[in-house]
Formats: sequence, structure tokens, C-alpha cells
Amino acid sequence: MNRGLVTISIPTYRRPSLLLHALHSCFVQDYRPLELDIGDDSPGSETEQLISNLSVPSGITLRYVWNRASLGQAGNVNSLFSRARGERLMLLHDDDVLLPGAVTALNECFSLSSAVIAAYGIQEVIGEYGEFRRNETHINNEHANRLPTFTGLQKEPVVCALWRQFPNNGYLIDANVAKHVGYRDFSVVGNANDADFAIRLALEHRGREFYFLNRYTSQYRLSNQSIRSQGDTCRKIYNVLEQLRLTSDAELAARDWLLEKIAEEAVVDHALHGEWQSALRIMFSKYYPQTAISMKRMFHLAIVALPGLHRLRLLRG
Repeated sequence: MNRGLVTISIPTYRRPSLLLHALHSCFVQDYRPLELDIGDDSPGSETEQLISNLSVPSGITLRYVWNRASLGQAGNVNSLFSRARGERLMLLHDDDVLLPGAVTALNECFSLSSAVIAAYGIQEVIGEYGEFRRNETHINNEHANRLPTFTGLQKEPVVCALWRQFPNNGYLIDANVAKHVGYRDFSVVGNANDADFAIRLALEHRGREFYFLNRYTSQYRLSNQSIRSQGDTCRKIYNVLEQLRLTSDAELAARDWLLEKIAEEAVVDHALHGEWQSALRIMFSKYYPQTAISMKRMFHLAIVALPGLHRLRLLRG
């Protein structure tokens, strides 16, 4: 491990044009020395050809691995983490973007306390073609408590993880810690492995601290290919959350808050997998919003009985 070196780990899959945007955002960072590691899970060679033609700025090392046998999302991330040579690393999804100065700003947070194991800032939300989405940005950060009042050292990392204040990527983290925690497979947490990583990171390091920087550091792209739009993001993580062993009233309250946020989506996910008993259990739990309008509640019941109705997405909202 090289002290002072920061590794940016970039898993990619069949999105060379978006990857190019992500890489450019790394090239314009002012932090040195910087290492960019790309793990390519694509079936074809388009990304490999793109990488071979890139000119890399001074002080930046670019390493590329093509996984000829697909590792899957979690396996690709874990492979990248294991190869990282930096003292600290950052995960950057191939469709997201770093803002100028982000790595330097986040790295400086570690000098503020020896207890800091990870630092993160505020996310901008962008659309399919990179257009800034003001309303989604406001909602995304407000719902995750990435607000000025929370600026600084976060002494209750479990609460922050359950709030989803810890972002899905664009964070800077102690590399040894990231390697130890790692990602869990789709079979365990579905498409919520980013959130699961943050929660387990916090649970295993209750005596350490996160640092929330009140500054925009990255852009999160919402597109038709985003994990959020692929479904099965709540079914398994809902069950994981229910089984957490928490130690304080603040942690329990944060867990209950998150269960309330994802209960409706978890009902739909269970119903689409034919797990009607689990869907109904959540619907009649304290976490399912009792203020849900009758049409939505009836639609959820209908999905439990007839999962094919889910294609009527306008009613799902």
C-alpha cells in the first residue's frame, strides 16, 4: 500500500461513452498521486479499445482489467478493492461523475481526526444526458440528511448509514477498511449492495467516524440503466434491516425511518417474486405508510394477487 496514493475504483459494464465521462472527471482532479483502476465486466472489447486510446495526465496511473468471465457487480467491486494500491480508495460507478477538486477536499477531511475512516460530500443528480436535475438533487440530499446542519464529524456512523447519508459512491475511504468489509452478492442483498456496504461498514466501526463535507463532490446519474430503476432494490435489504442488532435508541429510530421509506417498494418487490405472504406482512406492519391513498393501497394488494399488473407503473408511484 502506497501512503498518500488514492485509488479510484471504477466498475464498468457496456457503457464506454459514460465511462469516458467518468474518466475525464478523474483526469481533471488536482490530487496527486492518483490511481485509476477499471474493472470491465463487459462481454465485448469496446471498452478495452477505448482505454487503449486514452492519453493519461501526469501523476495519474491508469490500470485496466477485462474480466473475461463476468464477476457480477459485487464481485467486480471486490476485485477492484483487492487490487487497490492506495492508502485510501474511492468507488466511482461508470455512469457517475466527480466534480473538480473532490478528491483533494475529501482527502483533507482525514486530517481533522484520526477517527475518520470515510468522507463524503453532497451529490448532484443529473439525467441521462448529463442535465442537472435541481428538484431531484434537493430531494435526494434532503432525504439523506446531507444538509449544512450535519456538516463535520459524524460520531454515530450507524445512524448516518441508515439515513443513507453515506452515498452509493463518490466517498473516500480507508482502503484496508473497504477491503475488509467488501460487497455482498445480489443473492444476499439484491441491488441494494451499496447501502448494505455502508451499513456493515458502520456496524463494524462504531468507534470510528464519518466526515460529511458540506460541498458538492459528485454527480449521480439517473437513467434507464441505473440500479435504482432495475427493481429488486428493497426486498432483501428490508429483511436485512429487520434483523440488525442495534444498540441505541438513535440507531433503532434510524432503522425504523428507513424501513418506512422502503416499505412500499419492498411490498412490490416481494409480490413480483411471488412472495405474497412477505408482501402482506409488510403491508400490515407499522412501517407501511398508513396515509397511503386508497388507490395505491388497492393497487399494491392487486399486485400481490396478480403480479402482472405491475406494468401499470403510473399507478405505482
